[in-house]
Amino acid sequence: MKLFIFDWDGTLQDSAEATLLAYETIFNEVGIPLQRSDFLATYSPDWYRTYEALGLPREKFEWADRRWLELFSRFPRQLLPEAPEILQALRERGYQVALLTAAAASRLHSELEEYKIGGLFHHVRTMDQYGVRKPNPRALLSLLVESETAPHEAIYVGDAVEDIQMGRGAGTYTLAVPSAFVSKDALRAAQPDFLVERLEEILEILPQKTASKGTR
Repeated sequence: MKLFIFDWDGTLQDSAEATLLAYETIFNEVGIPLQRSDFLATYSPDWYRTYEALGLPREKFEWADRRWLELFSRFPRQLLPEAPEILQALRERGYQVALLTAAAASRLHSELEEYKIGGLFHHVRTMDQYGVRKPNPRALLSLLVESETAPHEAIYVGDAVEDIQMGRGAGTYTLAVPSAFVSKDALRAAQPDFLVERLEEILEILPQKTASKGTR
Protein backbone atom coordinates (compact mmCIF):
# COMPACT_ATOMS: atom_id res chain seq x y z
CA MET A 1 0.00 0.00 0.00
CA LYS A 2 1.40 3.38 -0.91
CA LEU A 3 -1.49 5.78 -1.63
CA PHE A 4 -4.49 6.82 0.49
CA ILE A 5 -7.20 8.64 -1.49
CA PHE A 6 -9.88 10.42 0.52
CA ASP A 7 -13.36 11.64 -0.19
CA TRP A 8 -14.13 15.11 1.22
CA ASP A 9 -17.72 15.75 2.37
CA GLY A 10 -18.75 13.39 5.14
CA THR A 11 -15.27 11.86 5.31
CA LEU A 12 -12.89 14.71 6.17
CA GLN A 13 -15.38 17.57 6.39
CA ASP A 14 -18.56 17.47 8.47
CA SER A 15 -20.92 19.18 6.05
CA ALA A 16 -24.12 17.17 6.53
CA GLU A 17 -26.16 19.92 8.14
CA ALA A 18 -25.08 22.55 5.63
CA THR A 19 -25.89 20.17 2.78
CA LEU A 20 -29.33 19.39 4.17
CA LEU A 21 -30.19 23.03 4.80
CA ALA A 22 -29.16 23.95 1.26
CA TYR A 23 -31.31 21.17 -0.19
CA GLU A 24 -34.28 22.14 2.01
CA THR A 25 -34.09 25.73 0.81
CA ILE A 26 -33.84 24.77 -2.86
CA PHE A 27 -36.77 22.39 -2.76
CA ASN A 28 -38.91 24.77 -0.75
CA GLU A 29 -38.22 27.47 -3.35
CA VAL A 30 -39.70 25.25 -6.07
CA GLY A 31 -42.63 24.16 -3.92
CA ILE A 32 -41.44 20.70 -2.94
CA PRO A 33 -41.34 20.29 0.87
CA LEU A 34 -38.30 18.26 1.85
CA GLN A 35 -38.17 16.14 4.98
CA ARG A 36 -34.85 15.15 6.52
CA SER A 37 -35.79 11.47 6.20
CA ASP A 38 -36.46 11.92 2.47
CA PHE A 39 -33.07 13.53 1.97
CA LEU A 40 -31.21 10.78 3.84
CA ALA A 41 -33.11 8.06 1.98
CA THR A 42 -32.16 9.50 -1.41
CA TYR A 43 -28.70 10.95 -0.68
CA SER A 44 -26.04 10.31 -3.31
CA PRO A 45 -22.71 12.01 -4.12
CA ASP A 46 -24.17 12.07 -7.64
CA TRP A 47 -26.67 14.73 -6.64
CA TYR A 48 -28.59 14.42 -9.92
CA ARG A 49 -29.78 11.07 -8.58
CA THR A 50 -31.05 12.89 -5.50
CA TYR A 51 -32.74 15.58 -7.62
CA GLU A 52 -34.54 12.90 -9.64
CA ALA A 53 -35.54 10.84 -6.60
CA LEU A 54 -37.02 13.90 -4.89
CA GLY A 55 -38.95 15.04 -7.95
CA LEU A 56 -37.01 18.11 -9.05
CA PRO A 57 -37.82 18.87 -12.73
CA ARG A 58 -34.79 18.25 -14.96
CA GLU A 59 -34.94 21.78 -16.37
CA LYS A 60 -34.19 23.00 -12.83
CA PHE A 61 -31.01 20.97 -12.38
CA GLU A 62 -28.52 23.62 -13.52
CA TRP A 63 -30.30 26.29 -11.49
CA ALA A 64 -30.25 24.01 -8.44
CA ASP A 65 -26.48 23.46 -8.85
CA ARG A 66 -25.81 27.20 -8.80
CA ARG A 67 -28.27 27.85 -6.00
CA TRP A 68 -26.85 25.04 -3.87
CA LEU A 69 -23.35 26.52 -4.01
CA GLU A 70 -24.73 29.95 -3.04
CA LEU A 71 -26.62 28.51 -0.09
CA PHE A 72 -24.07 25.98 1.14
CA SER A 73 -21.46 28.63 1.89
CA ARG A 74 -23.89 30.36 4.26
CA PHE A 75 -24.35 27.37 6.56
CA PRO A 76 -21.88 26.05 9.15
CA ARG A 77 -19.60 23.15 8.30
CA GLN A 78 -16.26 22.15 9.77
CA LEU A 79 -13.21 20.03 9.18
CA LEU A 80 -13.24 16.92 11.34
CA PRO A 81 -10.88 17.77 14.23
CA GLU A 82 -8.86 14.58 13.81
CA ALA A 83 -8.38 14.95 10.04
CA PRO A 84 -5.12 16.99 9.95
CA GLU A 85 -3.43 14.69 12.46
CA ILE A 86 -4.43 11.58 10.50
CA LEU A 87 -3.26 13.00 7.17
CA GLN A 88 0.05 14.08 8.69
CA ALA A 89 0.55 10.70 10.37
CA LEU A 90 0.01 8.89 7.07
CA ARG A 91 2.58 11.11 5.37
CA GLU A 92 5.07 10.50 8.18
CA ARG A 93 4.62 6.75 7.73
CA GLY A 94 5.64 7.06 4.11
CA TYR A 95 2.28 7.08 2.37
CA GLN A 96 1.13 9.45 -0.34
CA VAL A 97 -2.16 11.19 0.44
CA ALA A 98 -4.66 12.33 -2.18
CA LEU A 99 -8.10 13.88 -2.31
CA LEU A 100 -10.71 12.92 -4.93
CA THR A 101 -14.17 14.33 -4.38
CA ALA A 102 -17.46 15.20 -6.05
CA ALA A 103 -17.25 18.69 -4.53
CA ALA A 104 -17.03 21.59 -6.97
CA ALA A 105 -13.41 22.65 -7.50
CA SER A 106 -14.04 26.29 -6.56
CA ARG A 107 -15.67 25.33 -3.28
CA LEU A 108 -13.09 22.66 -2.46
CA HIS A 109 -10.06 24.89 -2.92
CA SER A 110 -11.69 27.64 -0.88
CA GLU A 111 -12.30 25.22 1.98
CA LEU A 112 -8.80 23.75 1.81
CA GLU A 113 -7.41 27.27 2.08
CA GLU A 114 -9.77 28.06 4.95
CA TYR A 115 -8.67 24.98 6.90
CA LYS A 116 -5.03 25.36 5.85
CA ILE A 117 -4.60 21.67 5.00
CA GLY A 118 -4.10 21.78 1.23
CA GLY A 119 -0.38 21.18 1.72
CA LEU A 120 -1.05 17.80 3.35
CA PHE A 121 -2.20 16.29 0.04
CA HIS A 122 0.13 15.14 -2.70
CA HIS A 123 -2.76 15.27 -5.20
CA VAL A 124 -6.08 17.14 -5.12
CA ARG A 125 -8.67 16.29 -7.77
CA THR A 126 -12.40 16.70 -8.29
CA MET A 127 -14.71 14.42 -10.25
CA ASP A 128 -15.77 17.22 -12.57
CA GLN A 129 -12.16 17.53 -13.79
CA TYR A 130 -12.70 14.14 -15.43
CA GLY A 131 -16.28 14.74 -16.54
CA VAL A 132 -17.78 11.87 -14.54
CA ARG A 133 -19.75 11.31 -11.36
CA LYS A 134 -19.42 8.65 -8.70
CA PRO A 135 -19.40 5.66 -8.90
CA ASN A 136 -17.82 5.86 -12.37
CA PRO A 137 -14.20 4.75 -11.74
CA ARG A 138 -12.61 6.76 -14.55
CA ALA A 139 -11.51 9.63 -12.32
CA LEU A 140 -9.96 7.29 -9.78
CA LEU A 141 -8.19 5.30 -12.49
CA SER A 142 -6.83 8.53 -13.99
CA LEU A 143 -5.53 9.64 -10.59
CA LEU A 144 -3.77 6.32 -10.14
CA VAL A 145 -2.01 6.81 -13.50
CA GLU A 146 -1.05 10.38 -12.59
CA SER A 147 0.40 9.25 -9.26
CA GLU A 148 2.13 6.21 -10.83
CA THR A 149 0.26 3.90 -8.47
CA ALA A 150 -1.13 0.45 -9.25
CA PRO A 151 -4.73 -0.16 -8.10
CA HIS A 152 -3.66 -2.77 -5.52
CA GLU A 153 -1.30 -0.18 -3.99
CA ALA A 154 -4.11 2.28 -3.23
CA ILE A 155 -7.09 2.57 -0.93
CA TYR A 156 -10.11 4.85 -1.36
CA VAL A 157 -11.64 6.19 1.86
CA GLY A 158 -15.23 7.42 1.77
CA ASP A 159 -18.59 7.56 3.51
CA ALA A 160 -20.95 6.60 0.68
CA VAL A 161 -21.92 3.39 -1.08
CA GLU A 162 -20.85 5.01 -4.36
CA ASP A 163 -17.35 5.49 -2.90
CA ILE A 164 -17.09 1.75 -2.33
CA GLN A 165 -18.46 1.00 -5.79
CA MET A 166 -16.00 3.41 -7.40
CA GLY A 167 -13.03 1.91 -5.58
CA ARG A 168 -14.09 -1.59 -6.49
CA GLY A 169 -14.53 -0.56 -10.11
CA ALA A 170 -10.99 0.82 -10.17
CA GLY A 171 -9.53 -2.21 -8.39
CA THR A 172 -8.36 -0.39 -5.25
CA TYR A 173 -8.91 -1.30 -1.66
CA THR A 174 -11.88 0.46 -0.08
CA LEU A 175 -12.39 1.77 3.44
CA ALA A 176 -15.81 2.99 4.59
CA VAL A 177 -16.44 5.34 7.48
CA PRO A 178 -20.05 6.10 8.54
CA SER A 179 -21.27 9.68 8.50
CA ALA A 180 -24.53 11.56 8.89
CA PHE A 181 -25.14 10.88 5.19
CA VAL A 182 -25.00 7.08 5.16
CA SER A 183 -25.50 4.46 7.88
CA LYS A 184 -23.01 1.80 8.88
CA ASP A 185 -25.46 -0.92 7.82
CA ALA A 186 -25.71 0.53 4.30
CA LEU A 187 -21.93 0.72 4.05
CA ARG A 188 -21.50 -2.82 5.34
CA ALA A 189 -23.92 -4.06 2.68
CA ALA A 190 -21.67 -2.50 0.04
CA GLN A 191 -18.88 -4.84 1.22
CA PRO A 192 -15.88 -2.53 1.60
CA ASP A 193 -12.49 -4.07 2.37
CA PHE A 194 -12.47 -2.17 5.67
CA LEU A 195 -15.26 -0.63 7.75
CA VAL A 196 -14.45 1.60 10.71
CA GLU A 197 -16.49 3.47 13.30
CA ARG A 198 -14.23 6.52 13.37
CA LEU A 199 -11.74 8.01 10.93
CA GLU A 200 -8.82 7.70 13.35
CA GLU A 201 -9.15 3.89 13.27
CA ILE A 202 -7.33 4.02 9.94
CA LEU A 203 -4.08 4.34 11.86
CA GLU A 204 -4.94 1.32 14.01
CA ILE A 205 -5.99 -0.93 11.12
CA LEU A 206 -3.04 -0.08 8.89
CA PRO A 207 -0.17 0.81 11.24
CA GLN A 208 2.36 -0.04 8.55
CA LYS A 209 2.39 -0.68 4.84
CA THR A 210 0.55 -3.86 3.87
CA ALA A 211 2.23 -6.25 1.46
CA SER A 212 -0.61 -7.84 -0.47
CA LYS A 213 -4.26 -7.39 -1.32
CA GLY A 214 -6.49 -9.50 0.87
CA THR A 215 -5.04 -8.35 4.20
CA ARG A 216 -7.75 -7.24 6.61
